Amino acid sequence: MRGRKPNPTPVSNVVPLPVQGQGLEIPEIEISEPNWLLTVNVKQWGQRRAKIASERWKTLTQSLARKGLLDVDNDVLIEMAAGAYADWKLAEAHVARYGVMIQAPKTKVMMHNPYKAIADAAMKRVMAAERELGIPPTERGRAEKAPPRSGRKKRAADDYLGNK
Repeated sequence: MRGRKPNPTPVSNVVPLPVQGQGLEIPEIEISEPNWLLTVNVKQWGQRRAKIASERWKTLTQSLARKGLLDVDNDVLIEMAAGAYADWKLAEAHVARYGVMIQAPKTKVMMHNPYKAIADAAMKRVMAAERELGIPPTERGRAEKAPPRSGRKKRAADDYLGNK
């Protein structure tokens, strides 16, 4: 096996379902389905990106706060994750509307949709930033405070960070 060994973590975001026959009701979990054919006007990309990134920012900060992982030092990672998510969402919407193959503007020869490459690159950025934040279930156990410093002088930052 290549890479580091997986570190199993308890699943904290799954609602346990009651066993049938106990008379308990199954909780309703509502996750809204995305708008698969989101209208994309390339001239308004910046405005749409800002709106989507702002919504994602709120979602990420609330999620991290609930897990106790929200810190002022994470603002850049959260911003990168939210911006990349907005790029991914808009680029995927363009691909969903026009397809993976489109006609070239001048020659009318079929070519790969360039927005697919944008979506793929943005997806990698989202995954990397969210992995660093400890958002995916497989990374939650690894997201923790920095280990204590060893063999060095104690600094004021150590007390703030809880290092010994």
